[in-house]
Amino acid sequence: MAQNKLLQRRQAARAARMGREFQSGSPFSLLGMLRCSLALVLFLICAFVFMLGDSETYKTPINQLETEYQYVVSIGTCLLAVLFLIPSFRSHKVLISCLSVFMLAMGSVMPMIWHAREPQSPEVDVTELPTATPQEEDAAARGGRILADADLDVFRALCDEAPRGTHIAIFMTLQNSSTRTQVRESLTRLLQAEYTRAYTRANGALYVVANVRANRASAARIAARYGRVTYANADAGVYEVAFSPEKTNLVCRYSSEVLSSPQNPNFVAANVSELMCLDPMRVSAAANMLSSTNVQVLRHDIRDSIIQVLRDPWDSEPETYQALMDALVVYAPRGDAEALKLLRSYFDSSRAQRKGVSQVVMRRLITEDPDGMMEPVVQLWSANPIAWSEMISALGSRAEQRLIAKVTLNTDLQLLDSVLKYLADYGTSKSISALEALLEHPDSLIRHKTEKTLNAIRSRGNH
Repeated sequence: MAQNKLLQRRQAARAARMGREFQSGSPFSLLGMLRCSLALVLFLICAFVFMLGDSETYKTPINQLETEYQYVVSIGTCLLAVLFLIPSFRSHKVLISCLSVFMLAMGSVMPMIWHAREPQSPEVDVTELPTATPQEEDAAARGGRILADADLDVFRALCDEAPRGTHIAIFMTLQNSSTRTQVRESLTRLLQAEYTRAYTRANGALYVVANVRANRASAARIAARYGRVTYANADAGVYEVAFSPEKTNLVCRYSSEVLSSPQNPNFVAANVSELMCLDPMRVSAAANMLSSTNVQVLRHDIRDSIIQVLRDPWDSEPETYQALMDALVVYAPRGDAEALKLLRSYFDSSRAQRKGVSQVVMRRLITEDPDGMMEPVVQLWSANPIAWSEMISALGSRAEQRLIAKVTLNTDLQLLDSVLKYLADYGTSKSISALEALLEHPDSLIRHKTEKTLNAIRSRGNH
């Protein structure tokens, strides 16, 4: 009996010690503290991202999602945090339950508390736009002026601060917040302005466009693209427009299924309609869809629509500019002088701004106008022979004379190696004398490649 009691006391002591040592979540449990810290960090990061998305300054990946996906991200992150939090403690059940309920509740209301902005290319619902007042409808019908003189104070202040620049004020009725963002960005692009600021009014929005490079005649034409111009003072640069979502094509009339299904009879019409939109992201998506599918119907109509869209300035939107050019290459027939002019303009603009040029466009330009592309391609190849090796090869033997001049003992080794590769494929007897001089080059690798190049030229019977 004594031994049995001793054994029971030892077991009770061991059980108590194990309870103290392995009680998860206690101040002495490192694993519990790490789990709790990770849960709190996940929750705070999620809350911070949604708070950041409420600002007009920052764009985050989450606030560019559709509203329902924002709720999925918010609830999913908070649920993951709760899963880390619950096993952190085996005591303090009430505290952990309250924290878990609070996290899940916050996850379901975060997108509502910190309103995330709409995606850059929302489908504008006309019913969301404010309705015009009887006074506005009457003034628009009479072609009269709605904007008061006091509303133009910000425009006059800008003209006084920068009198040498060309500034334009455009007032538009019937605007909501998402529409104002797209209109502001499109005005800056179309008028090639430094910036555009929007000032909300009770009956619309006033857009002040600063340092416009386009002329005043272009401003009147561009203002008419947003709706019916009800008042215009070209000398002062002031316009009033009865905004029309249908005319700007901000209202998406086709579903995403139609836009992405070449078998659908409305596929071409839907994507051509998207090309006419003022939202660059939707234009780029439509151009990419048309170029990737390469449909065989209504090709001339697609080509005309792309050329019409390319009459607008796109230098500030390089991705959309490239997508439109790639689509033009697909649908413009060989020998199309107007398309070739636009392609060359894109090439010159991208080269001047030191931006990448589409390989599809480059191949089309070299095929259509090899002599005109000779000098720019050789210059670009000389600066970066590896990146432009495919384009210099597309010129074929036409570039031989230009490249022979670069075969000297003082030529950069990387450039010289590229010249030898080119001449091995396209060189003729004109290159032999210049190559024979390289047989005395101090670099043994260059000498070896020169011998191979000479053998390749002579084997083609060009000696």
